[in-house]
Amino acid sequence: ALSSASAASGTAFYEQGKIRISCAVYGPRQGRRSNARAGSFDCDFRYAPFACSWKRRSHVRGADEKEISLILEHAVAPAIRLEAYPKACIDAFVTVIESDGKAATIAAAINCISAALADAGIEMYDSVAACSMGLAGARWVADCAQPEEDAALCSMLIAYMPGADEITYILQHGKTTPEQTDQAVQTCTDMCARVYAVICRYLQSSLE
Repeated sequence: ALSSASAASGTAFYEQGKIRISCAVYGPRQGRRSNARAGSFDCDFRYAPFACSWKRRSHVRGADEKEISLILEHAVAPAIRLEAYPKACIDAFVTVIESDGKAATIAAAINCISAALADAGIEMYDSVAACSMGLAGARWVADCAQPEEDAALCSMLIAYMPGADEITYILQHGKTTPEQTDQAVQTCTDMCARVYAVICRYLQSSLE
């Protein structure tokens, strides 16, 4: 659907451990609704056929990729000033070149989109940073690799705007006690703040 990445309004490449993700943002451009008072944000998430060590992906977008696309939209859209772009749409195309842990890959994709949106000059309330946690026994492990995620009793993903101190999205699989949940949320938001600082440094260096 895209002619080339060079035609994108903004791009970013995100690398974390074995995870490698690229994102191209297009827009704002004319949307599908001519009477919309606010713009729309759409995300297209895909794994490269060779991205996952546990499964070879098809070139046709699967149900899990469509589900992750929606997660990314819900996590990132609250940070975008969509009311500043009436009748327009902003599209993010995310490609996972290498994956290592599904939850960690989704979190990395959110971080990559945030950097690409800023590179595109899209007006935002704040950048969104994300982190995932896996419960291994009695302790939480940040951004689990695939073997760690498979063995985890529970997983949690949080997307967070540190500047606004607002969680935009939270996703949990498995059961936890209230104390474990509080610990995971606190650890996740702390990690998000650290990721946010890295994204800000990247954006500042890109302007120099």
